[in-house]
Amino acid sequence: MSSLPNNLRGRAGLLLAGDLVSFFMFAVLGLRSHEDGVTLGGVLRAAAPFQAGWLFVNLLLAKPGAGSDARQAVRTWVPAWAIGLVLRTLLFDRTFAVTFAIVALLVNGVLLMVWRSFWKLVVLPAREENTHP
Repeated sequence: MSSLPNNLRGRAGLLLAGDLVSFFMFAVLGLRSHEDGVTLGGVLRAAAPFQAGWLFVNLLLAKPGAGSDARQAVRTWVPAWAIGLVLRTLLFDRTFAVTFAIVALLVNGVLLMVWRSFWKLVVLPAREENTHP
């Protein structure tokens, strides 16, 4: 028996999991581009604030993972990005850097859009095809 809430099972849970993976991808890409070495701690420090912001805004605005279209993702991402920046600064004692803020906004946004487009164009049709014989 699963301990996940009903709204995180199935389609919404898979969509949300993909969203969270996109933040891990941002972290890995960033660490590699700065030659900081990709460590678990580094990835978590870079991804967790934005993941937390994303989860918080999803819970605040709608059901987690709801609204798989790009507009819903953008409406969710912008406030989540701001929350992520604040959390990054407060929890990990990182200074606020405008260039990082812009890069985080754009790169995470693009990664979310790529995932959400893949979801809508590939995953959903395949799942619907499998549920309707």
